[in-house]
Amino acid sequence: MSALPSWLRSHLHAVESPRWTFESFADEVARLLGLPPTMRTGEFEHSSETDHIWLLWKPDRYGAVLLMDRPEGELRQALVIKVIWHNSPDPADVAAMVRAYERRGRVQSLRSLLGRVLRRR
Repeated sequence: MSALPSWLRSHLHAVESPRWTFESFADEVARLLGLPPTMRTGEFEHSSETDHIWLLWKPDRYGAVLLMDRPEGELRQALVIKVIWHNSPDPADVAAMVRAYERRGRVQSLRSLLGRVLRRR
């Protein structure tokens, strides 16, 4: 377990399963976003959502993959973040990326709405 980030090692105690590593990281990111813990949506998937984006976590051999999707957009847009444990990722950094992606989507939605309203005049 020495390849794990120190904050994660302290949460895992004696648990050795990579699945728990993945779940702990996903739940910590959700907590930092003010969301409830992630929900299991598949055998090896966890998800959560904000008001504007869906988050789908999948474990990876060396870490985890986060897929962020905007279901409400005119064009479906998705962004993938790959977290690799030996690089000691910080859940606060991933949470900041999620917030930025969410903010960008809201700005684009407002621009699109404003453009439609102005075209109608």
